[in-house]
Amino acid sequence: MPALKVSGLTFSYGPRPLIQDLSFELCAGSFLCVLGPNGSGKSTLLRLLTGFMKATSGSVRLGGEEAASIEPGRLARLAAYVASETSTPYDFSVRETVLLGRTARAGFWRGYSAEDGAAAGLAMEETGITALAERSINTLSTGERQLVFIAQALAQEARLLLLDEPTSHLDLKYKSEIMALLARLAGRGLAVAAVLHEPALGRLGCNKALILNGGGSYSFGAAAEMLTPARLAAAYGIPPDSPLLPK
Repeated sequence: MPALKVSGLTFSYGPRPLIQDLSFELCAGSFLCVLGPNGSGKSTLLRLLTGFMKATSGSVRLGGEEAASIEPGRLARLAAYVASETSTPYDFSVRETVLLGRTARAGFWRGYSAEDGAAAGLAMEETGITALAERSINTLSTGERQLVFIAQALAQEARLLLLDEPTSHLDLKYKSEIMALLARLAGRGLAVAAVLHEPALGRLGCNKALILNGGGSYSFGAAAEMLTPARLAAAYGIPPDSPLLPK
């Protein structure tokens, strides 16, 4: 059973469809990159998948269940979402920030259990931030903060991980580390989908690719077949020999 199944998904902000009749599946072990020009619906798609926004028509199924009918606490156990922009109004430590990923399981009104602490510890270990556990989240670099919020999502213990531009504003080292981490997570059985702005990053571990061309048109398939200069050039409206495209 796929971790995510999208069938006939359609959404529009106005008279023209942004996403139209979109269908694809994502299984455990898949690492999907979502690509396309600005305004093609990439971030909107993730919001539709998490139930934050409602589609005009079509369905999203998580682990075989219709997402629209899943109550929020259970939804958080099936899919974890990492936003492109994260704010930290409170001066929490890294450990406290990661523990917030356990809220759907722990609830707001009881303390965290030993199981919650262990899940947070494992998430920090997986993301390589254990040494930062007692640091204030507000003292970290952009790359370190991104790892913290990925750890927070992992602490939910969901089987589907959705990330909106996880490499934005990062230097080359952190871009590479984030992509390698996501590939490892898919390798241990998670289903991972990440919106990317740089097509070349899709070559760093992604085995599936979804290209949103704008106006509802899309392509989905194996990354090796999707991430070609010709296909990407058509989507982004640039020459196939552009150095910005993967070769």
